Amino acid sequence: MYTPAGPALPGGRRRRGGAAAAAAGGAAGGGLPKQPERSLASALPGALSITALCTALAEPAWLRIHGGTCARQELGVADVLGYVDPELLRDYCMNPQTVLLLRVIAAFCFLGIICSLSAFLLDVFGPKHPALKITRRYAFAHILTVLQCATVIGFCYWASELILAQQQQHKKYHGSQVYVTFAVSFYLVAGAGGASILATAANLLRHYPTEEEEQALELLSEMEENEPYPAEYEVINQFQPPPAYTP
Repeated sequence: MYTPAGPALPGGRRRRGGAAAAAAGGAAGGGLPKQPERSLASALPGALSITALCTALAEPAWLRIHGGTCARQELGVADVLGYVDPELLRDYCMNPQTVLLLRVIAAFCFLGIICSLSAFLLDVFGPKHPALKITRRYAFAHILTVLQCATVIGFCYWASELILAQQQQHKKYHGSQVYVTFAVSFYLVAGAGGASILATAANLLRHYPTEEEEQALELLSEMEENEPYPAEYEVINQFQPPPAYTP
């Protein structure tokens, strides 16, 4: 029979070290990358989207008016948040329906900022929670931001048509030409939607490990965290002689 020549710990450590080496070798041979969940490629367009939406909401110029009786040349959501100047209604710059549309535009801008900010935080920190991981990988928050920017653009077009119709009914002169154009905030919202599209593409086109590969990586990380001995100890134990034979 065999009798151990030394304590059982080195032998056990040698077997565990061999298994860990085999698992690590298989992971390296299979090409399992230890990818973090954070994605800076999508976080940068997300930051641009947040900045553009905040600037558009603060900028007073959304629509430009020319040729009507309205004394204002530019209108925006800042004119309808809270107190509405009675001169805007008296000078036929807008009507109650236009006021409601501009407030809806402001609400969708706030929702777009919230969604874009949440997507940016997910891209920067990369949480490992399953629900948050799926939300980030499939860019749900970025897609919602794109939809909200498209909704804002649609409501802006609707508001411009209403203001144009009202200005044509109340021209400053009989033969004056009346037109309504989009101002800087409209294009900022469009740019925020484009940046969110880029962030969505960066998340969806990125390669992620499969479920089996993630389990293997988690197992390797746990083994590395629970390893109480340095790597040199494993190399030394691999060259220990076998125990002496006892008849």
